[in-house]
Amino acid sequence: MKFLRSWNASARKSASTPRDPAKVAGDWVLSQAFGKEDASALDDEALVASLEDWLKGERQAHAVIKTITHEEIEADLELARDFQVAYLDRPYPKVPQTHVEGRLRLEFYHRYQAALVLGGDFFDLIPLAPDAVGVFVADVMGHGARSAMITAILRTLLRDLRSQGRNARHYVTEVNRQLCDIMESFPQPLFASSFYFVPDTTARVATFTTAGHPAPFYVSRSRGELGRLHVPPPHGAALGVIPDERYSASSVRLSDRDSFIFFTDGTYEAANAAGEEFGMSRMQKVIRQNIYKSDQEIVDGLIDAIQEFRGDKPLEDDICIVAVGVKTESEKTGAS
Repeated sequence: MKFLRSWNASARKSASTPRDPAKVAGDWVLSQAFGKEDASALDDEALVASLEDWLKGERQAHAVIKTITHEEIEADLELARDFQVAYLDRPYPKVPQTHVEGRLRLEFYHRYQAALVLGGDFFDLIPLAPDAVGVFVADVMGHGARSAMITAILRTLLRDLRSQGRNARHYVTEVNRQLCDIMESFPQPLFASSFYFVPDTTARVATFTTAGHPAPFYVSRSRGELGRLHVPPPHGAALGVIPDERYSASSVRLSDRDSFIFFTDGTYEAANAAGEEFGMSRMQKVIRQNIYKSDQEIVDGLIDAIQEFRGDKPLEDDICIVAVGVKTESEKTGAS
């Protein structure tokens, strides 16, 4: 501790000369620890004890500030998570708004698991007309607060552009263009894969397009068939990458007891302790085993199978599964 005393003394003698950074540091420590008190009156042991007490107090104060800041951040994240969950768990739209026995109607069901407090996967059901809805499923790059911010931006764009939503290809093209404009100001690139599906219960057809996202499973219970929707090339890059990207579209006929199972890549990439992924083939097997069950049983069966496969290994990516079922029976008596 003598070096602090010597620095302090020499600094006072040479106040008008250029000062050594070490002497400046010594002055600062003494001034912070003793204020206006004269540290020169203390012996070495007392000086050391006083400085240790001061340092201990500084550490405690820093720990309190750090704890308060951490708690505030945690509270903000929990609030954001509650908002995210509430948004995903809001009531499903009725499509059509008034159902007539024998005509088509839609049912929805979903399960969502975030890898962190905030997730980057999301879906939106966008009412477009009394007989049509836009089903938008997306997976934002990464997860956590940054990804959650992009999902919020996407949701706003989806609603703002809703008037264009019945044209799947044009809608996704415009969402991508506007997202790219926003992303220009971001310091790091972020993007989102997506699949957009527009079922029309009056026309009995659905149009769809993809932006770098895996195609959903298509269940035809009347034929006992399970397949995947096919989008012809060019498939187009994920949203937020290329402003003038081109997307293609396709369509599928809607029939009673059809189902469409949408998902994000965290579903089939979920890994067990050995590093093996759940995989698309296991997904297909689970759906096949439950093909004549309800959409809820299919989706819950997938979640249960993934959980059993993972065991105690934590999720490394978000999981989002959305089912869209086509029915003719009324809602009260409807069965898959």
